[in-house]
Amino acid sequence: MALVERIEAIKGVVVLPAPVLAEYLIGIRRDSYQKHLDIINGVKCIEVSPFDQLAAIECAMLVSNQEMKQLDPDSTMAKLKYDRQILAISVASGAKEIWTHDKQIYRRAGTVGILARSLSSIDANPEQLDFHNEIQPSL
Repeated sequence: MALVERIEAIKGVVVLPAPVLAEYLIGIRRDSYQKHLDIINGVKCIEVSPFDQLAAIECAMLVSNQEMKQLDPDSTMAKLKYDRQILAISVASGAKEIWTHDKQIYRRAGTVGILARSLSSIDANPEQLDFHNEIQPSL
């Protein structure tokens, strides 16, 4: 929630790659999917981004020449993992930063020109108390 608050404060957009949404949903009970999706869809600054044609091109470009030499022609599709798709969607969406706990994505983000940040470095905003509307105790 702290990341969403931070992004809302600067009037930015959280690009949530569809593979990240899939990873999230895998971690919760299936009967609560809709509840979680309603919450995500209800936050104005969150935009779920699909793995579309532009992302597919970016994903293909993420495969290094060294990796190309090692690919088995029959298993090329198997090499396009979630992490690569997440980075490709981020690049295709014009993301400037990527917030993650994933060490592989964190390390690889810089190679595609995206600043990587750790989700663990976000501090929640302290709750602000409104002392002006508090009832003053009588002495």
